[in-house]
Amino acid sequence: MWKNRNVWIILIGELIAGLGLWASIIGNLEFMQEKVPSDFVKSLILSSGLLAGVLVGPLAGRVIDQSRKKTVLIYSSAGRVVSVVFMFIALATGSIWWMVVFLVLLQISASFYFPALQATLPLIVGEKDLLQLNGWDMNVSTIARVAGTALAGLILVYSAIGILYLLSFVAYIAIFLFTFMLKIPKEEISKDYSI
Repeated sequence: MWKNRNVWIILIGELIAGLGLWASIIGNLEFMQEKVPSDFVKSLILSSGLLAGVLVGPLAGRVIDQSRKKTVLIYSSAGRVVSVVFMFIALATGSIWWMVVFLVLLQISASFYFPALQATLPLIVGEKDLLQLNGWDMNVSTIARVAGTALAGLILVYSAIGILYLLSFVAYIAIFLFTFMLKIPKEEISKDYSI
């Protein structure tokens, strides 16, 4: 399994994506700390992105089943890169509404990216290695969560919030480029168009 370059691309991609995601989450909390006094309103703002992701979920599943996984990964990675641009606009204007656009686009992209990534795992390793790869994928995801939050907190102590989103932007560009290196064997695509 470890000689398979696709495995390394997937796991490194998961790490980079997780670092970028958690850095963004910490950045969002810091940005709202200055702009939104109510904790309840903060929770509503953060949940707007999650709600968008949940609403798009069924469509995402159908698209993933009916499309090449690599194509879905590329487009959803590009969506994450674009989403950070809206956060830069939010930082420049001090507007919470631009942050909401960022959150919604980021979560919609994640609704496509992470299920497509999971659907890719059985295509790149044999059945005997699938359980081990799933375990490593979960471990890498947990490491990214812990390291991403710690790194984001450290950056906020010593630097401006914009640096946090710049790092997220670079991380998302890296995962976008990494995805092109994936070589997924021929896959079957569902022709069933029902939800």
